Amino acid sequence: MAAMVKLRIIFSENDSRRLILPNGMPESVSELVQQIKGQCGVNGDFRLQFMDAEFGNEFTNLESMSDIQDKSTIKVIFSSVAPVEPGEPLLPLYSSAATSRTLDDSSSLSSPGNSFDTDILSSPESTSSRATAWPDVFPIPRFSYDTQLQLDRANATFKETGALLNPDHKIKSAILDGLAETIVQYKVYLSDREFDEVAEALVTTHPCLKEPGSVTGYGGWKTSLKYKLANYRTKLRRLGCPEVTVNSLKHKPDGKCTPAYGVKKPKKAEVNYCPTYPAGETAETLEEIRVDLLSEVKKKNNDHRVAAMMEKTLALRRQEVIREAPMIADFKMRWPALFHVCETAAVEVRRERILKGLCVYLNEDPEKLVKDYLDVDKSIATAIAETVFGICVIRSEGAEPGDDPQDVMIVLEGVEVMGELGNVAFAVAMLLGLVYSLNLSYPPELRYTFEVLQKILMELDAHKLSNKVQVLKTLLSR
Repeated sequence: MAAMVKLRIIFSENDSRRLILPNGMPESVSELVQQIKGQCGVNGDFRLQFMDAEFGNEFTNLESMSDIQDKSTIKVIFSSVAPVEPGEPLLPLYSSAATSRTLDDSSSLSSPGNSFDTDILSSPESTSSRATAWPDVFPIPRFSYDTQLQLDRANATFKETGALLNPDHKIKSAILDGLAETIVQYKVYLSDREFDEVAEALVTTHPCLKEPGSVTGYGGWKTSLKYKLANYRTKLRRLGCPEVTVNSLKHKPDGKCTPAYGVKKPKKAEVNYCPTYPAGETAETLEEIRVDLLSEVKKKNNDHRVAAMMEKTLALRRQEVIREAPMIADFKMRWPALFHVCETAAVEVRRERILKGLCVYLNEDPEKLVKDYLDVDKSIATAIAETVFGICVIRSEGAEPGDDPQDVMIVLEGVEVMGELGNVAFAVAMLLGLVYSLNLSYPPELRYTFEVLQKILMELDAHKLSNKVQVLKTLLSR
């Protein structure tokens, strides 16, 4: 039997803990990550560093388990999103009060000093507000005390003799319940790949649960998990969870009332896709706030109040977008503050050229994204009315390449939804925000450009890339 191993885990300057591994050192770094998440009760994405004696005990990224031994010191480096402790309420990913994170943090498309209000920058405190997107490595939770005790003993036996555990109905049910409760902290509808990731993480953390005769070792767990999550969604539907009730049969068109038709779920790594109303609020009270916003947005020096009211009404706005899919012009009349920009930044010609060059590299037409017009062109109004999705730039006749344009606007369904954006790079950042806010699909003629912006630059849902984008990512990483 492998000797017990102890590791010192540093989470912050004033928080270090002892990690005890009774079955010896894990075989891989990913298994060690799961042990840290399980024993220390930490969720979220992070990487590990070890104290490297060869470099004066400075911390170095841990890439191989051969770099550490018993009583080594490990440092946890969290991603930009703060971890969530067990029992702690999930916090909003973005805070409009502090504007703690903007699109510029991920894509470097906007410029410092920009102050704007879009749904992607704020979310109200509610039971469905989430802190992170789907993790790279799914964190297996600690199960109930008796279940965890049996798993620990079975893992020790597996380490010593290779014997697998044949869990009875009670243990299996407790495991599936725990997994389902952890899954819904991220999303309620999973792809087949994500079910694979959860089941694989389970048998990696608890190798005693591997299934003999299965090619993957977890095929049965994956199937059981699909049924468990479907039943869990039924429970959430009865409780009125909007992410689930939006797909109830009564909300589907006549003649197409089947569970599989038109399932509405996140497709672009949205964290808060269809949140619930804030505590103590109803559709009626939030509608009153929306009506008040129509007058508040017209007042000067009122940005903080407008931002707070927009944050409060996010759930109402998202449910309206998801359930009703309104026309852009109608939605702009109901929610003018969503399309309001307080400041703009200086022109970033180089960023604009990079964005257009990206389209060209991906064999897509940059004019499908950015359309340039001269101020003397009398057909501008007609051209804007015919634009379904894009950015229109109005330049002065005879202007130099580095001169500020007269206007940079976002046009959706023939409607100018945002104007005076200052530069194309900032307009693209705002456009990405509107795609989320209005639940829009990326235009097929720019699918690869937006895939790069979302999955490479913003690192959202970056697990699966098209071949063309994967080649670009490989070239950029060299």
